[in-house]
Amino acid sequence: MVNAYRQLAAQCDYPLHLGVTEAGPAFQGTIKSAVAFGALLSEGIGDTIRVSLSAPPVEEIKVGIQILESLGLRQRRLEIVSCPSCGRAQVDVYKLAEEVTAGLEGMEVPLRVAVMGCVVNGPGEAREADLGVASGNGKGQIFVKGEVIKTVPESKIVETLIEEAMKIAEQMEQNGVASGEPAVTVS
Repeated sequence: MVNAYRQLAAQCDYPLHLGVTEAGPAFQGTIKSAVAFGALLSEGIGDTIRVSLSAPPVEEIKVGIQILESLGLRQRRLEIVSCPSCGRAQVDVYKLAEEVTAGLEGMEVPLRVAVMGCVVNGPGEAREADLGVASGNGKGQIFVKGEVIKTVPESKIVETLIEEAMKIAEQMEQNGVASGEPAVTVS
């Protein structure tokens, strides 16, 4: 599919609609679509995309938007980054990341939130995000724009991140940062 689009793009100057037909179930189809679209769009090939998954249509839309945002082709909204939970993690990073994601669902400001599970790599990632937490030893250091603003017990991490995200979103809206407009640097 990728080679076919490359050949077509080399032979004509028409707008190209990209689609991976029969990509498969949600997980497999997302991977196939992301790889194919990522390769082509990063080469400047493609004008529109269609994500086809064996999943509800709303999931296809979410995947398409995320692919475009990841490539920097669509202005970003909320972005949650989290660690893969290695042996150094002292909290349940999966649960923490899911709870933060659920708590911030629908937030439309360009905000990067880092949810990190250890005190080794966590502070660096949290510091580089707009908002982040480096967790360990039963507590979490909360970072806003690179600075530690407070340390909270592990049981208050999710609540605190959501509160701080809401404060930042309110400030962005007051400063005229509309939904999706780039306001911060993505690293």
